[in-house]
Amino acid sequence: MVRPKQYSVVSNIGFGLAVVLTVAGQLSAQDSGRKFYPDDPLIEEPPPLSVNKIQKLDINQLYDFLYNSFATPRREGKFREDTHPARDVNTLGDVPNSPWYTNRHFFNRMSIDELKRGPGNSTPPSSSGSWRIVSAKSNGVMPGFVIEDQKKNRFLLKFDPPNQPELASATDVIGSKFFYALGYNTPENYIVHFTTEKLEISPGVMWRDESGKKSPLTTRALQLLLRPQPKCADGTYRALASRFVAGKVIGPFRYESTRSDDPNDIVAHEDRRELRGLRVFASWLNHTDTKSINTLDALVTENGIQYLRHYLIDFGSILGSAGTDAKQPWYGHQFLIDPKATGVQMVTFGLYNPSWVTSDYPNIKGAGLFDFKSFDPIAWKGDYPNPAFMLMDNVDAYWAAKQVAAFTDADIRALVETGEYSDSRATDWITQCLVKRRDKIAQVWLSRVLPLDRFRVVHGELAFDNLGAKYGIGDGREYSIRWSSLDDRGRSTRLPVVGPKVPTPRGETKYLAANIGCSETGPGCSNSVTVYLRREETGLRVIGIDR
Repeated sequence: MVRPKQYSVVSNIGFGLAVVLTVAGQLSAQDSGRKFYPDDPLIEEPPPLSVNKIQKLDINQLYDFLYNSFATPRREGKFREDTHPARDVNTLGDVPNSPWYTNRHFFNRMSIDELKRGPGNSTPPSSSGSWRIVSAKSNGVMPGFVIEDQKKNRFLLKFDPPNQPELASATDVIGSKFFYALGYNTPENYIVHFTTEKLEISPGVMWRDESGKKSPLTTRALQLLLRPQPKCADGTYRALASRFVAGKVIGPFRYESTRSDDPNDIVAHEDRRELRGLRVFASWLNHTDTKSINTLDALVTENGIQYLRHYLIDFGSILGSAGTDAKQPWYGHQFLIDPKATGVQMVTFGLYNPSWVTSDYPNIKGAGLFDFKSFDPIAWKGDYPNPAFMLMDNVDAYWAAKQVAAFTDADIRALVETGEYSDSRATDWITQCLVKRRDKIAQVWLSRVLPLDRFRVVHGELAFDNLGAKYGIGDGREYSIRWSSLDDRGRSTRLPVVGPKVPTPRGETKYLAANIGCSETGPGCSNSVTVYLRREETGLRVIGIDR
């Protein structure tokens, strides 16, 4: 999928050089010496190719857990030896809009109302008429139903742990809003309140009790399923209603490799920046449950073309929630199977107390167990190893961290409020934790590269935002800018120009390069950034960034 530099097949299709992959690949090879293409930088991937036949993917949860707990860690050394940049980025180092990802809050700032709306906020289960239960499940802890409202919209109705009211329903809504703002496709999630009279059982609906016995779902069985659930002061039940996504559900996606039956899936998933950088987002929100079973591919049709759209789903195990109960203190600090952590405890005879043992965990309804003091953005871990996370490099992390840093305190609070906590202390605590965790992420990951961004030409000078200055990374630092001219194949000639003033391109010179560095020592100062400009009819335009 990458050009000899970046984005070969997709970019060539976008440029109109080909409509099929074989032709695009041939043209890319013929043009392999080019540094930039006329359509750089790509902001959107070209329209997808039509998917004709697609197989449903079923990932066994136990196998996924065992494989990634035991086999994936053994490949860590190989991953480190085979380090390479993400392969689905444009010449600016960003991810073009695609069925996987859409640039949102950092790139096109969303209003508070837009943040709270998320993937949709206008189609909750209809308040008029009944909700028909069309299927049911029970795992012995919390019931779940698929319901259909009077408008024929379908929702998955999920309940909180009986001993932890508001816990999972709040996080599921909050997570859908945060990850949507961060660029991912997420379902519409709603907090709902209802009485049993609102529920109507469709004929033929079956359920399994704790023994596994399958029986028809009756009114009495429904009452038994809901009996452990606490009621609100007004006598209603609180639940999470997650609207079914559009299209035909094909199953989850994997965090590595590609699908052989999808002609659009031509970048290995572990090489996608939006999946590598997801580690930073997951650490911020403590989404320890980032695994394949919490993803979803749906076959959709737009403009007569069938293609797969990729979703993140099920956020009931983020923040302080483990889904069926509050998180334990070690969540986010070690894997479910973690020989290294076990070894440390054995060697120290259990006398070593990690920071998460003594952190602050206030007992607040709905908040679960969540903190900021023990949070380490580099050491954070999910439930088990994720191959895409293992391949994340400093540039992937920078791409994600700058997006986290773009959320203001007010943005964060507004999103937390969508969880509709009845105790305002839960909103206050979770907001405080996310603000502090945001700052830690910025401090760590923005210091590993030169944290300069949003390059542009203003009044004849190269301008940029210093993202690190806000967090004390290189505050007051002096930067040097040295200029070069480039030809179409990227061969450079040093120009006798230093400083932000953009030199005037002469003759046939079409491209300029500004190499930015700092003379002092400090975080990120060993790195430099090269910014590429192209002369166009409307003036000079920033078209590329190398970090």
